[in-house]
Amino acid sequence: MQQAEFFAIRGVIEGFYGTPWTHAERLDMLAFMGRHRFNAYFYSPKDDLYLRERWQEPHPADELRKLDELLQQSRDANLSFFYCVSPGLSMEYSNPQHFAALMDKYAQMFDRGVRHFSLLFDDIPPTLLHDRDKQQYEHLAAAHVDTANRVAAELSRWSGENKLVVCPTTYHGLGNEPYILHLGNRLNAEIGLFWTGRFVCSPSLTDGDAARFAEWTKHLPLYWDNYPVNDLAMSAELHIGPLLHRDPQLYKHSLGYVANAMEYAESSKIPLITIAEFLHDPEQYDAEAAWRRAIAEVAGETDAPAFLRFADNVRSSFLNDRESPALMEAFHEFRFHFFHGNQKLATNGLIQLFQEMEQTANDLLMNMQNKRLAREVRPWLVKYWHWAKVGQAAAALIAEGHQGRFVRAMYHLLSLKRWLKRTERLPHKVSGNVMRIFVEAVLQEVTRRGTPKSL
Repeated sequence: MQQAEFFAIRGVIEGFYGTPWTHAERLDMLAFMGRHRFNAYFYSPKDDLYLRERWQEPHPADELRKLDELLQQSRDANLSFFYCVSPGLSMEYSNPQHFAALMDKYAQMFDRGVRHFSLLFDDIPPTLLHDRDKQQYEHLAAAHVDTANRVAAELSRWSGENKLVVCPTTYHGLGNEPYILHLGNRLNAEIGLFWTGRFVCSPSLTDGDAARFAEWTKHLPLYWDNYPVNDLAMSAELHIGPLLHRDPQLYKHSLGYVANAMEYAESSKIPLITIAEFLHDPEQYDAEAAWRRAIAEVAGETDAPAFLRFADNVRSSFLNDRESPALMEAFHEFRFHFFHGNQKLATNGLIQLFQEMEQTANDLLMNMQNKRLAREVRPWLVKYWHWAKVGQAAAALIAEGHQGRFVRAMYHLLSLKRWLKRTERLPHKVSGNVMRIFVEAVLQEVTRRGTPKSL
């Protein structure tokens, strides 16, 4: 099957809230994207003042120099560079001066060779704010249709190569919401339309939903997938698991797919590699195999086994609620052998499990070869190390209680409670509820029997 039959746009958007990538990180990411067959980069950091808060002001000279370097790197990597402006927080749509300021912003980049543009109306108030706009437009969607169509017409006059993508204010749902129906049915057919699916962070994207969106709005959705981004309420999560639950037939009913990355540029590469494999051949995509290849590439072959053990405990996201599968399996095996086999061997195995967990954390914290990755994931590794100490205290408590050494068991009970308190003060999410459920089972047994002779 020809590549052209799959996603026409295979992109990454720097569209998160938080600390924007450094210039060096962007240059590196563009080269990475080129190697992994992405073909579009959307420049839209939410905290870039000149794209959002101060959108009417031209970029300073130093920022323009950096943008020139990004443009050259994009060309070298065969990427379309989409320049995105988000004027909706303050724009008076009926004001000719505001429209002229917006076009001046695009012209500044057009003169530097940009031919792909985006107009973003996401995350703004859902109603018109200015009195003159309220007099001229029936509602917000009407103002956005007028503005976007005029922008597209002006861009077309500059060059037939120019393309425009719009992000609507209502950017998730079924596609039959009043705002998006009005917008989609009146937008120029050549304008791309972003959509995140049924939710802001959609657990699944289906070809059926895509087909219905296209039927209702008269536009194929350009999916803005809010994965692996982990901003705002998701900031305690580390989204380095593989892409899941995206329909392999999605390309037949969409304009393309754009992944919103994390502010952690190096960590983002792990899920982005899995996304790249999905986009390149969605019908043959193997999430687990792609994930292991991604970890081997980003963490390095030497550190990959240890990093994989750690990463198995930070898999959870809105895509995946199955956290720490290997650890959960180990706990099931321990319970089975403790009740139905050799209790001493079961307990020794549990002790060894948590010792290896601590050793893995120490190795990665102190010796990881990819230093940028190490810096980014450090808070989650520290939490992982703390859970190892909690587990060791719990395992020692079980072992001493089983042997009837109750004074020593009480010592480990106090140690367990101290480590648990320290660990739960750390906000980063590691192992989901798996470790907490295990510890609660141990503590409940202590309460019930006075000593953990069994679980």
